[in-house]
Amino acid sequence: MRKFLLFLAAMMTVTLSAQEGRVRAQRDFDPEMVATMQTQQLAEAVGLDSLQFQLVYIMNYSDAVAMQDSIKARRARAEEARKSGQRVERQRPTEEQMKARREIMEQRKAVRNAQMKEILSAEQYEKYLKYAAEQEKKGRQRWQGRGGRGGRGGERR
Repeated sequence: MRKFLLFLAAMMTVTLSAQEGRVRAQRDFDPEMVATMQTQQLAEAVGLDSLQFQLVYIMNYSDAVAMQDSIKARRARAEEARKSGQRVERQRPTEEQMKARREIMEQRKAVRNAQMKEILSAEQYEKYLKYAAEQEKKGRQRWQGRGGRGGRGGERR
């Protein structure tokens, strides 16, 4: 019986540490890796030449760095709140906040589309618009699959 309990404790330790590694890998990302992956996917979808690849990579890299900075800032604010003894709770955004976020996203999308129009040929740009619409649809489906809450606070898997 004692051997069984030791075995069970060892298995639980291995399982928990493996899950922790997986969660950490999902939260921490390398902007270079993200930019490369996104650029390669777009290259396959629209057929980028080497110059276009480099220009799109630079766009994707700057977006990934901005995303990483935003995540780090959010984590730092949460950590400060925890250190000061405040309870960190996620509050549902107001309708005005959601509207402002949507407008910002639409502006970013418009800027990105304008940049892509400068980089790509007319034929490639049409393919890009279709590709972007497909990606947006997939993202929306993933969001809805999580209960529309980004996987937090909803059903746990």
